[in-house]
Amino acid sequence: MAEVNLTLYDIGGGHLAGKNPQLFFTLNDTAATAGGVYVTEPLVVTPGGNGAATFDLPTTDLMRDDNYYTLSIRWLGPAGEPARMDFPGWKIRVPTGGGNLGDLRGPGSNLSMVYVSLTAPEHPVPFMLWLQQDPDKPDDITNPSKLYRWENV
Repeated sequence: MAEVNLTLYDIGGGHLAGKNPQLFFTLNDTAATAGGVYVTEPLVVTPGGNGAATFDLPTTDLMRDDNYYTLSIRWLGPAGEPARMDFPGWKIRVPTGGGNLGDLRGPGSNLSMVYVSLTAPEHPVPFMLWLQQDPDKPDDITNPSKLYRWENV
């Protein structure tokens, strides 16, 4: 098991106070490890009032197949009825060390984003582009200006 953490926000950057959000983490398929078998029953996580949650998930890097988690997020209306549900479509892979949910998801659909910096990104994801360049001196001939793409992270 590995510890995963996240903070859930509404579109305005606030918390879903009074909306009772629930997050459902579901394996894409039954998974086998040296220690046993995991089924696809979702793990339900309820963030605290500040939107933060910390929980344990079985690590996918120890599973024998290419397993990953999908996420669905449901929040409830004032009377406790389901009000809305999101299905991000992310492939979430959990390494032995765990981490922040935003760093564990696979590549996003916006593959045209480029990280520009003299130093490599701290949390690269597969297919992410990094332009090694000083953003304050783009026209400086001494700028390294090397383009990298992460294949396996």
